[in-house]
Amino acid sequence: MRQIRLLAGAGLAALLVSLVALLPARVVFGVLGLPAGAASGLSGTVWRGTAERLSLGGMTLGPVRWTTRPARLLAGQVAADVEATLPDGFVNGTIALAMGGKIAITNLEAAAPLSWLAPAAGASGGQLAARFDKLVLRAGRVETAIGTLNVAGVVLPIPTAGRQLGPGSYSVAFDAQALGSEEPLTGLLSDTGGPLEIAGTVLLTPPRAYELKGKAKPRPEAPPELRNALQMLGPATPDGAHDLSIAGSF
Repeated sequence: MRQIRLLAGAGLAALLVSLVALLPARVVFGVLGLPAGAASGLSGTVWRGTAERLSLGGMTLGPVRWTTRPARLLAGQVAADVEATLPDGFVNGTIALAMGGKIAITNLEAAAPLSWLAPAAGASGGQLAARFDKLVLRAGRVETAIGTLNVAGVVLPIPTAGRQLGPGSYSVAFDAQALGSEEPLTGLLSDTGGPLEIAGTVLLTPPRAYELKGKAKPRPEAPPELRNALQMLGPATPDGAHDLSIAGSF
């Protein structure tokens, strides 16, 4: 009798899982309580589906495709491989939702115009490329970030000088784990070539503040306009570098 009950229970569980797996994507998005019109063109199921358009946090993506990873349910996570198209860009990665509101993203690759991601950052132009092995978010803040952000062709403002630096290409490398609730995310800034040599740090503080501190030095091929702009930062050190400090929000 006990074996029959166990078999019946297993059969019922399998049936429920199958029913959930076959739920249309539009039903699942409705259960999630997303705002009306946040998603459109839904097709497929929980396991594999597509949204032709998805609006989240003021950003529009689409089409968005997902394939869930059922095995991660055994670890108490809901995980899926996601591919999303952005305006002039893309985002790919594996997203896992765990208890406590933690969001873990692995194997993240993304590309987009910098203006699409941070229109109020003060910089102009530029193409952003991101590659993160791991990114963990909780309650809107970053707990772990292991990866690199690269920006090509960006013009940096110098508010104190009323001038601009650039265009240039830069990289910010992050290797932060288990950050506290009050700790800013710190990355190492460097240039990736061009007329301006930059080295320093970038601090990102919730919710959307940033601070850049470092040294900027013109390379021999730097044009006179760039050298003049750097002079507005103040006197150079004996090696020709100028202190660079930029802060703002995005």
